[in-house]
Amino acid sequence: MGRKSLATERRKQILRGAASLFIRKGYLNTSVRDIAGELDMNVATLYHYVGSKNGILGLFHEYTMNAIDFFSKKYRAVLEKMEPARALKYAVSEYLKWVEEYQDLTVFWYQEAKNLSPAQFKALKMQEECTIQIFQTILERGIKSGKFKVKDPALAANNIVVLCDMWAFRRWLLKERYTLEQYISEQMDLIMAQVSRSGR
Repeated sequence: MGRKSLATERRKQILRGAASLFIRKGYLNTSVRDIAGELDMNVATLYHYVGSKNGILGLFHEYTMNAIDFFSKKYRAVLEKMEPARALKYAVSEYLKWVEEYQDLTVFWYQEAKNLSPAQFKALKMQEECTIQIFQTILERGIKSGKFKVKDPALAANNIVVLCDMWAFRRWLLKERYTLEQYISEQMDLIMAQVSRSGR
């Protein structure tokens, strides 16, 4: 494994470990030493990768935005060629797979938004808007083609994101009843029923 790959993997390790710890102890009550201990890493090594606890938030934002950017590019390259219903199913499935991989990160953003600085909160809001826009664009395309009947595509897109994120913040219950594949299937049935029915 090359240096760049090793550094990328180490940052992912830090991201997962820190998110898990922040959820258990809270962001404000967690020190850099706590994070280093969680990762079985000395503090100097941790500082080499992130610089500070605040730097970890920067890492969270950077990783999330990179994932959203990749997803957006994939949408433009692949989803745009699909008819709206298929594109929506694909987008939901891909997003839920990301939520599965980074469950603690998803929960962290919900749990700790109140403790972010104004600049950090602005960055979080921007990344959420980017995610919502992906789904909203698909819905609007479906409305235009006559495939979807949605009164408020922005609200519907927010609802879809929350349904997906629920896999992370209600995992303690949902994972007793569903596999990820079953959850994707059940939620897609619900989403398609909602976007296909006539508005009141």
